[in-house]
This record gives sequence, C-alpha cells and structure tokens, in this order.
Amino acid sequence: MSGRHSTRPGGSLTSRWAGLSALASLALAGLVGCGPSARPEGGTTPVRPVGTLHAPADYGLELTIDQEVTAEHLGGSESFRAVLEKRGDRLVMVGLGPHGGRAFVLTQEGLEVRFESQMPRELPFPPEFMLMDIHRTWLRGLAHGRGTPLTDGRHEAALEGEVVSELWAGGRLLERRYTSEGTPWWSVLIRYEGGLGADGTLPTRVVIDSSPAPEQRYRLVLSSLSGSISEPSISEPSLD
Repeated sequence: MSGRHSTRPGGSLTSRWAGLSALASLALAGLVGCGPSARPEGGTTPVRPVGTLHAPADYGLELTIDQEVTAEHLGGSESFRAVLEKRGDRLVMVGLGPHGGRAFVLTQEGLEVRFESQMPRELPFPPEFMLMDIHRTWLRGLAHGRGTPLTDGRHEAALEGEVVSELWAGGRLLERRYTSEGTPWWSVLIRYEGGLGADGTLPTRVVIDSSPAPEQRYRLVLSSLSGSISEPSISEPSLD
C-alpha cells in the first residue's frame, strides 16, 4: 500500500512498536521480500529504541552516499539500493525497488520526519528507527563531525544514554559499537572495512550487526559505496 507518515519526534524516542531493524525491516516489509514479525518471538512488550534523534544541522557534515543494502537474517537475505543525502538541516533517503523505481522517500528536516512509501505493506516500526540507524552509522559518534581523527586504539564514552566504543587506526575509524546499561540485550556493532576516514574517505564496505530485541539478530551489509562526506557547503539537496 502507498502511505505517508509525518511526526515531530523531539528528543528521546519511545515507540508502540518493536523494531526488528530499521533498514533490514524495509527489505523484509515488502521492498524486496517478506519477513518475520517486528515483535520479539513469544513477546508482547514493544521494544523501545535507545538514543536521541537529533536534527541534521546538529552534525557538522554534509554527505551524499549511494549504496547497495543487503539484509541478512535466518530466513535468507534481500538487497536493495538506497541513496542518502544530507545538506544543512535536511536529510533525505530514497530507497529504490528492483526495477529502479522509488519504493520510499524518508525526509528529516529539523526534528520533523516525513515518510512517503510505495511499498505494498506498512512498516512494522516508525521511520525514526531508520533515521537512528543512519545517524549512528554516518553522523553520530565520538569524533565524527570534528574532522580530526582520534588517536590509534579504542576509545569509549557515554553518549546520551548509550555507551559508544570506537576503534581507530591510522586516522580511520574501523569499528563503532553502541551498548546500553539499561537495556543489556541491545547492541549495535558497525565495522567499517578499509576504515571511515576523518577526512570523509568512505570505507569499502560497512557491516552492521545488531540485536534490536531479545533473541533477535540481524546483519546489514552496505556495499558498492560511492559518494562523499565533507564540510558544510552551500549546495542544495538534489533528492526531492
């Protein structure tokens, strides 16, 4: 079904839905196939996402990334292409279907979120879940946005209710892990193969392993990466 969702999250996220995953559930919800329920098996309590959704302008980076997204799970795997762009206080992600048509458009302007979908099913989670995955992978971290790499080795700090651990080597981010003391089963591990440079150099591949709910695991593989991450510019977004 075609649909549109609009919300103003404003701060710490809560949810009536459980999240299987953000980008993975897109594939499983009908973009390129069908998948399991977003609720933990045998459970009825919705899972609350960890973290705070920030406005795009809070991050001092501009980015344009074209990527192939593969969702791997117990039932198999599905892939789709996604184009991501952030300019100023606006972030847009366009998901493309198997034949190149737009399956969805996710837009964040400030704290206002809009989601327009041509997918045959509704998402089993709010679109803010998707944005949190994007922010954690490309925008949010211990040094991202500063343009200066951390020293070689592992660094860890509390960040708005999450514990963030990063592994750096040779000016590149190799790994970023999110955990939460209040939600011991929740974690997100992001590995940047080839390293994500503080200068905006993209990795060759990104692998995201996540435990969004008890007894649930999924893996996202971002490949065929092209684009750029840079300091703010005056160019306008091209994804409308």
